[in-house]
Amino acid sequence: MHNSMNSKYMIFSLLTTLIIVGIYQIFAVGKFNYPEFKLKEGQVTESEVIAPFDFPILKSSPELLKEQEKALLKVNKPYAISDEVMFDVLASWDSIFEILSSSEGTNDTQVLSSELSKAGWNVKQEDLSFAANTNSRDKVYNGARQTLSDIYKKGIYDKIDRDSILIIQNESQIEMSKDSFLSKAQAETKFIASIPQAQDFAKDIAGQIIKPNILLNETKLTELNNRSLGSVPLSEGVVLQNEVIVRKNTRVTPEDLNKLESLQEAYRIRNVSKSPIHELFLMLGLFMYIFIAISLANHYFGVQSKEDRIPVADFAPVNIGFVVIVLFATVNNYVLGYSNLLVPFAMMAISATILVSFEYGVLYSICSLLVVSPFLNWETFTPIVLLLSTLITLILIRRQNAYHEYTMIGVYLVAATLISIMIIAIYKNDPLMSIIRSIGFGLVSAIISMSGILGIVPLYERKWNRATKQTLLELLDFNHPLLKKLATEAVGTYHHSLVVGNLAERAAEEIGANPLLARVGSYYHDIGKIINSDIFTENNEDSSAIHNGLEPNESAKLIKSHVVEGIELAKKYRLPQPVIDIIIQHHGDTTIKYFYDKAAKDNSFGEISNFIYDGPKPQTKEAVLVMLADIVESTTKSKNTIAEDEILKIIQDTIARLIKEGQLDQAPITIKDLNTAKVSMLPILASIYRKRLDYPDSSDK
Repeated sequence: MHNSMNSKYMIFSLLTTLIIVGIYQIFAVGKFNYPEFKLKEGQVTESEVIAPFDFPILKSSPELLKEQEKALLKVNKPYAISDEVMFDVLASWDSIFEILSSSEGTNDTQVLSSELSKAGWNVKQEDLSFAANTNSRDKVYNGARQTLSDIYKKGIYDKIDRDSILIIQNESQIEMSKDSFLSKAQAETKFIASIPQAQDFAKDIAGQIIKPNILLNETKLTELNNRSLGSVPLSEGVVLQNEVIVRKNTRVTPEDLNKLESLQEAYRIRNVSKSPIHELFLMLGLFMYIFIAISLANHYFGVQSKEDRIPVADFAPVNIGFVVIVLFATVNNYVLGYSNLLVPFAMMAISATILVSFEYGVLYSICSLLVVSPFLNWETFTPIVLLLSTLITLILIRRQNAYHEYTMIGVYLVAATLISIMIIAIYKNDPLMSIIRSIGFGLVSAIISMSGILGIVPLYERKWNRATKQTLLELLDFNHPLLKKLATEAVGTYHHSLVVGNLAERAAEEIGANPLLARVGSYYHDIGKIINSDIFTENNEDSSAIHNGLEPNESAKLIKSHVVEGIELAKKYRLPQPVIDIIIQHHGDTTIKYFYDKAAKDNSFGEISNFIYDGPKPQTKEAVLVMLADIVESTTKSKNTIAEDEILKIIQDTIARLIKEGQLDQAPITIKDLNTAKVSMLPILASIYRKRLDYPDSSDK
């Protein structure tokens, strides 16, 4: 198991590191940010920026865009004459008259119009009177076809706003006057004039059939546009090394901002120009740095998992947490451009503390800081504020035992954030406005963190069926409403549950199950008996009087209902799913033997299902131990005096019966585990139920 766990956390560490390094490669490589880069026009600077080397002053985006637009307007768009268009148009003309000829002899122009419409041509029926006469139809066809051929040989254009047209032919280009060609409107006029005997028909069809054959050459246009854009200079002047870009305590001008952006671009170009070998070593160094940090967190979580029986799959959210923090920092730093104090650093660390342990929360905080630092531009003070505020919050949560008091956690986080910001601000001697701005970002970060915690922790506990250590510890509190209700309304069941808890916990410790879950499951396994407590012998010595007035199947049904009632109470009081599972499974599908035998004797079974618990059979070691402890405690208690060998026999017989009935078939428990459980339960039962010495009465001398 341990070796498997080691391999799992190594795999998760590797995958998480690859994702984070990928994010760094996409967003952060080649970036260099001065804090002053986030300055706004008119803002007063807190420090000066000096040019570390010569670099060109890039034109501002609006200025460069304006010049590029002017350059593109000067480009003479290239066109080509398409022969395919002419062929398509002539083929379309032929298809129209094939339709008209196929209806030769008919005078029904409505039919002709409908057939043309089906083919995609819109012609009024009253304009088709010429089609009934073969000679007239042939004249229209031949005359117009020749005209179409002639006008397409000349060339047809549409919407060209220059006096000349640049024609591309093969590899050469010729600039010709627009008058050398026909516009689409001119071509339509010539076409209509060529059919004097069918003018209305010509007007209907002209706009549909005539298409320009002088078409824009998109490939050549792209080439010319790129050439024109390349001719526009990107810079306008140079900043020399050691030249002051922005002076301290001065207002920032648009020119200053443009110079700072130019400096950042110069840094980017320098980084991009690094050799592949250099870049590779940088990435390998970053990879190892992040991998070690994540591996430390995962290794500790792996140890914790082994001790607390946490599923290996729970590595996923642990590692997702690192990715979430990095994404927050990346989006903020490289997209939004706000203060890095906005990063909700505490969210995952506090969640880890609540869900796992204080020690793990502290370790997770430190590892998170190491992982996220590259995405904070390796700032000095911001990471200190983030870590300090988080650690203060974790310490307060632990000291006040407020793991699930979310309001208090929020108060602690806000207070810790304010304290941390003030400490660092005083140390840096920051101006008042800078402190106020930092406090604002810190408070927003705290709000985001708490919102995340309120979503993460319940999801982790309930949707994923995780009963955390802290949740289970809280359920052991005798002031819990359900336990108080059990203690006052079903006293016998309450004491029975406490003993079952001792037995199951001891056995769980010995066989490597979850002792905390076993004890909690024992305490709550019979909470359904609160509803009708008087029908159970441990709560009412006269319970037999109640059952004597009922049929055996009715009594069995009442006894059986305590499981259903227990489930409803558990859900009402929001017990974690693993505890609810123990309530459901602690009787498996065993038979309520006393009333079953009574029904057999009286021959009054009714529904047989009334005598059998609904199950399912126990699915976990903890559920098996609760079932076993429940049976052996009740059986032992029913004996007035009992020796240790008798108790041992009760346990052995119970185990044998459960195996024979198949009640343990679905649980991951072995014969060795059961023998170990037997040995661990025996001393507890013997110490509770062994025969006491009879002390003489004080009056007897």
